[in-house]
Amino acid sequence: MAVTTSSSLPLARVLDEVRTGALHRRTLAVPDGFAERPEAYATAALAALVHRYTGETDLLIGRRRRPDLTEPLALRVDGRTTADELLRAVSDAPVAAEGGTGRPAHAVVDTTGAVSRALAALTLSAVGGALELALDRDGFDADAADQYARHLERVLAALAAGPSGTVRDIALLTDEELHRTLVEWNDTEGPVGPAYFHELVARTARRTPDALAVILPGSRLTYRQLDDQANQLAHRLTARGVRPGDRVGVCFPRGAESLIAQLACFKLACAAILLDSDFPADRIRYMIEDASAAVVLTLSAHEDKVSGLAPVIPLDTEDWWTEPVTEVGEPVQADDLIHICYTSGSTGAPKAVMVRFGAARNLIHSMAELCGTTSDSQGTWLAAPGYGMIEVECFPVLARGGTVHIPDVSVVSSEHRLQEWFLREGITTALLMKPMAERLWRLEWPEDTPLENIRVCGERIQSWPPAGLPFRLINLYGSAEATVVASCDITELGERLGERGRVRRLPPIGRPTTNVTTYVLDEELRPLPPGLVGELCIAGVSLSAGYLGRPEATAEKWIDNPVDPGRHPVMYRTGDLARYWPDGSIEIVGRTDNQVKVRGNRVHLGEIEVVLTTLPGVSQAAVLARQDSQGDVQLTAYIEPGLEPAPSVRDVRRGLSQRLPSFMVPTVYVIGGLPTSTNGKIDRAALPEPPRSRPALDTPYQAPAGELETSLLGLWTEVLELDGAGVHDNFFELGGDSLRAARLTELVRERCAVDLEIVDLFDEPTVAKMAELVADRAPAAA
Repeated sequence: MAVTTSSSLPLARVLDEVRTGALHRRTLAVPDGFAERPEAYATAALAALVHRYTGETDLLIGRRRRPDLTEPLALRVDGRTTADELLRAVSDAPVAAEGGTGRPAHAVVDTTGAVSRALAALTLSAVGGALELALDRDGFDADAADQYARHLERVLAALAAGPSGTVRDIALLTDEELHRTLVEWNDTEGPVGPAYFHELVARTARRTPDALAVILPGSRLTYRQLDDQANQLAHRLTARGVRPGDRVGVCFPRGAESLIAQLACFKLACAAILLDSDFPADRIRYMIEDASAAVVLTLSAHEDKVSGLAPVIPLDTEDWWTEPVTEVGEPVQADDLIHICYTSGSTGAPKAVMVRFGAARNLIHSMAELCGTTSDSQGTWLAAPGYGMIEVECFPVLARGGTVHIPDVSVVSSEHRLQEWFLREGITTALLMKPMAERLWRLEWPEDTPLENIRVCGERIQSWPPAGLPFRLINLYGSAEATVVASCDITELGERLGERGRVRRLPPIGRPTTNVTTYVLDEELRPLPPGLVGELCIAGVSLSAGYLGRPEATAEKWIDNPVDPGRHPVMYRTGDLARYWPDGSIEIVGRTDNQVKVRGNRVHLGEIEVVLTTLPGVSQAAVLARQDSQGDVQLTAYIEPGLEPAPSVRDVRRGLSQRLPSFMVPTVYVIGGLPTSTNGKIDRAALPEPPRSRPALDTPYQAPAGELETSLLGLWTEVLELDGAGVHDNFFELGGDSLRAARLTELVRERCAVDLEIVDLFDEPTVAKMAELVADRAPAAA
């Protein structure tokens, strides 16, 4: 944890940037008995406050009794330390050895008089029974100075009130702060119409039947066609024995069939089990069996992946379109399930999140309001089909009678092609994962672009967009367990903060959305003030119903709401570490567990480790997430082999690919003994940085021949951040993935002036084959 100013600067940076400029000064009220031991109380109060703000236990508090000397006192403080113990520790604290510890003091107590400059992030002048707090204006603003002063007064009062009271139990927040944090910042109640998504689509089909609902390469679907076909499929499902409350597998790539299938499920008050046809067959079958699917809807090309566990209806071969188009509409309640979405799990098996119709209705309404969606809106479907992001991306557009555009697969992974497609199709609103959004906002955009907004999701945004973009960038935060929870217009906020303000802050996730409440709580589930890091917890109508068939996991995350049980009895613990800004905006700073986001997908590293250890030749394994030079998350697998010979990288990658989706397959592998800590566990902090050298491959190394192969190999080295690759090495076995493939093909197109597609790299993923393609299509480059 890191103490922060209202500018969200960690304490260490404030210490490094302390200047001799003007000061904020705040006179503190002191409790009875303070005048008898002013230095001891001041030092103890600072130590307690720094511990509460940072979570650090080994503290250095400076003591200045002479103008020319500040002695750093070493103090150990934790939440169980009592007031009496802390005051005694201050009296007995040793002065750090000459030369110091190399660390600056967290705070300083000065008894020589009113200070003229900041001696640390927090400086207390304790003279004659009075106490004054001084903070440098370059590191803190006036609101931060007021907050520190208030909380120091409360700490002082607690230390004086009872010797047995602990540091953990000191109540920092005043009644006014509690009201602002819990009530004012959660004033999100708003009306949402009673109609559910499928009912809104049917209403548009009756009102404007010929309006375009879906546009795909080579085909279009009107609202009448979309609704009629959903009714026909619903009739066929009924004939096959599907009843309200059943769960139906939906396994399609992005396309009209998936939308029709889901609408048919909703009309029957059934839950759609979202499956991705690109997933390995074993993973899809696990989901079908785990969710007890009554039937599975798919295309004939994917029948082999879904067959054997439930009846299968391939929409491109079975004659379901002969059914009547008469309206189907089973009654739906808010707590009925609309989607079953699978997320990564720590035990090696994915977990099924049960999304409620009521939560989806609220989400769809709030997203449509956020983006100003109307019947003229031109939206997109770019997200992977196996997750609940369709509720965020497509459904708000269709709920308002707009048009959803679905591009060719080659468009999705290239920012340049995506931009061209946006402009050509007149896209007005889109949803993108953070890596692609960052690439898009760096491009040149025409001032008259029809694009109005891009919602960004998936990972923590770590850079501000450039000023002057002709569209809004809206940062979204959420999960399958709680749908979308918060949003923030980072273009508007970035312009308001200015260049200096952006340097000092990362983009926040913003404020809670309609009918959602958010809290940043400490380990005791108590509200925290701005700047303190705690766990983000969520309540409101957005919550899902928990994990299917996992009552213990559900009980761990969905708990009784200790903050506002009357309005929202249940609260969801996200596991995300967050802090408030002074205006109530929330910033995500990390995780409490072993989860990361990879290409917008939440991944539990433990699941990958479990699968790794089941592969032949693997004794134990660890997986870490690191960022490459582009800011993208890259998974690195550390493998300790069992019996000789050690497993090959190719075999390990192949084994993982058969059981895990592509975004969960690590790109880098390190094979060798794993360091352990004193308790015998893998010491993850001691795992080395992955080497830049070529991994062990079955393919013999072959050096480049000629200028073209040498030039292309240089581009491969740049994109893969890897040295020593050969011209016959497989791009994906070297650590490549779809994002890097898109980046590489774009570089080759630019440098060689050649029409190269990403599918070309997937088909022939070697430098030698790429050189042949370039030479054939652009003789000048050769």
